[in-house]
Amino acid sequence: MPEVQIRTFRNFDPPHLVRLWNTAYQSRGVAAPISPDIFDIAVLAVPFFDPAGLIVAEINDELVGFAHVGFCVNEAHTALDHSQAVLCTIVVDPDHRHEDIGTRLLEQARNYARGKGAEVLFAGPSPERDPFYNGIYGGSRPSGFLESQPSLIEFLTASGFEPVEQHGVFQKDLTTTREPINLKLVAIRRRMELQLGEDHRIEDWWWAARLGRYELLRFDLVPRNQLQAVASITVLGLDFFVSNWNHRAVGMLDLIVAEEERRKGYGQSLLIEVGRRLKDEMITLLEIHAPLQQAEMVKLITGAGFTQVDTGVVFRQDL
Repeated sequence: MPEVQIRTFRNFDPPHLVRLWNTAYQSRGVAAPISPDIFDIAVLAVPFFDPAGLIVAEINDELVGFAHVGFCVNEAHTALDHSQAVLCTIVVDPDHRHEDIGTRLLEQARNYARGKGAEVLFAGPSPERDPFYNGIYGGSRPSGFLESQPSLIEFLTASGFEPVEQHGVFQKDLTTTREPINLKLVAIRRRMELQLGEDHRIEDWWWAARLGRYELLRFDLVPRNQLQAVASITVLGLDFFVSNWNHRAVGMLDLIVAEEERRKGYGQSLLIEVGRRLKDEMITLLEIHAPLQQAEMVKLITGAGFTQVDTGVVFRQDL
C-alpha cells in the first residue's frame, strides 16, 4: 500500500482541496459544488488564516484528505482565543477511507492546536467558534457537525470526543408553507411596519473578518410613527447552496427582541413578515438555526412555520 504523507497547506493546494470538498464532503448542509474562488472567500482570505492549521494527506502527490483547525474568539471579539481550538472540517476521499487517514489527520490537528497553546479542542464550528467556512457549511451558519453526515459523527465519537451542544436546523419552504393566522399576529401587523437597512458591524473585528465579504441585510420590526425597533434580524443570501438545494435560499441570523418586548409575539411576527417580503423577491426557502436547549426560541421558530430538517452537534475534547 502506498505511504500516506501528512503535511501542511501549500499555495497550489486549493483546486485539489475543492475537488475533495465537492466529491467527498457530501451532506444537505454542504455547499457543493464550489469553486476555488468561493473556497478562498470562506477560508483562505480570512485574515487570521494560518497555513499550518490546514493539514493535508496525500498519496503519490495526490490529495486524499484534509483537516482544518482554527481558534475561537475572545469575549471582547477583538482577537483569537488560542486556549480554545476548533476542528472546522475533516475530509477523506471515499476511495481511501478505512486507511487511518482521518485518524492521522486528527492527531496532527491536535498537535497543531497544542502547539498554539490550546487546552481544549472543539469539533464542529459553531457560534463564537466558527473562524472559517461561513457561507459554505451548515447553511445559514455553522452549528456543529451535522447529523446528516453520520460517518463523521461516528468517527468523532470513536476518537474520544464528547457531544456538548445540539443546534436545530430549521427551514421554511415559502412555495408551500401557509402562514399561521391568529388575532395576536393580525394586531401586530396593523401596529408595526417592516423596515430594511444594511447590517454594518465593521466595528466588530470578529464579525468583519468572517462575514464582511458577504452581503447582509437587517430587517427591523418598528411601531408605526416610531423609530425604535422592537425586534430585528439579519439575513444572508445562501447563493452557494443553490445547486444542492434547488432553492433560492436566505439564512436568518441574530434574531433579537428587545428585552422589555419579549413574549409578545414580535419575534414570530418578524419571521413571518420577513418571509412575506422575501417571497416577493423570488426567495423560495428560509433557514434559521437555534440551540435545542432554548425551548422558547425553538417554539417561536416552529410557530412561524419552520420545520427542523437537521441537527448540528458540537463536540469537545480536552488536550
